Amino acid sequence: MKQVHEKELEVNGVKICYDIPIKKVVEYEKFFIVLIREKKEIPNNIIAYDYSGNEIWKINDIVKAKIPRGYYDMEKISEHLLKAYYELGIIYEIDFTTMSVINETYMR
Repeated sequence: MKQVHEKELEVNGVKICYDIPIKKVVEYEKFFIVLIREKKEIPNNIIAYDYSGNEIWKINDIVKAKIPRGYYDMEKISEHLLKAYYELGIIYEIDFTTMSVINETYMR
């Protein structure tokens, strides 16, 4: 997988294009996660893909917020954990083995 330019990725010959710049890409063994972000908030902006370029899930499929908001950062903790930093000051720790939030930290 490689980032072609600020709004486009290429994975195994498949191009994934966005209208919004890619802020960060985090790679795991079986999939990778993309954070798209602008200065304004973009709801549900963390997206996972397999290495064939197929979308697997978006962050709200796991967090299940009633009103999806945007995330400003993400961090790989281990091969099965991710921290996602929510615009409203919440940090979600997500476990991919159970596809669930295992910890919420409130910053405000």
